[in-house]
Amino acid sequence: MTTKEKILEKAQELLLEKGYGNVSLTDIAAAVNISQPALYKHFKNKADLWELLAFNWLDAMLADLFPYNVDPKKSQSETIHDWFWTLASAKHAAYKAEPVMFKLYTEYLSTKPELVERHMNDLIDSLGAVSGMTDRQDKRCLIGLFSRFHHPMFADFWDENTQDDFERTWKFVEPYFKAKTIL
Repeated sequence: MTTKEKILEKAQELLLEKGYGNVSLTDIAAAVNISQPALYKHFKNKADLWELLAFNWLDAMLADLFPYNVDPKKSQSETIHDWFWTLASAKHAAYKAEPVMFKLYTEYLSTKPELVERHMNDLIDSLGAVSGMTDRQDKRCLIGLFSRFHHPMFADFWDENTQDDFERTWKFVEPYFKAKTIL
């Protein structure tokens, strides 16, 4: 394991132990048994470390989307439905299982427009790859339509009815895909 990987591992451990906002670079350096200036060989600053930690966690949480395994027996409509439910259920599971990391993702990444855009571009690219959709704005709009089920600002509303609400929402969108072969 590289020093950078050890730093990220210890940073996440400390974050889970102390909570977001309560971990300093000094804490992390001590946990890795290096000097604080040595951290700067690997990260420009604390924001750089949190960004990589949050994106690594986000990528791991959404591993089933990047890349998404398409079942060739399913229609475009079924594939898009399943892709969105995979996105939503992964975020719901992370919200329940890892609230501290979810908070880092929510509070840190969502306050940085360039990072939100990076995440959105990753989702757009993945959706395009699995659906055959080619219009970038159509993909962005569709992701927006389903934001209630995957965007962290709605996390407090995710409950036992969320999947039923998702399916009801899908019923409004599905006819569009059944009418078209590929957007």
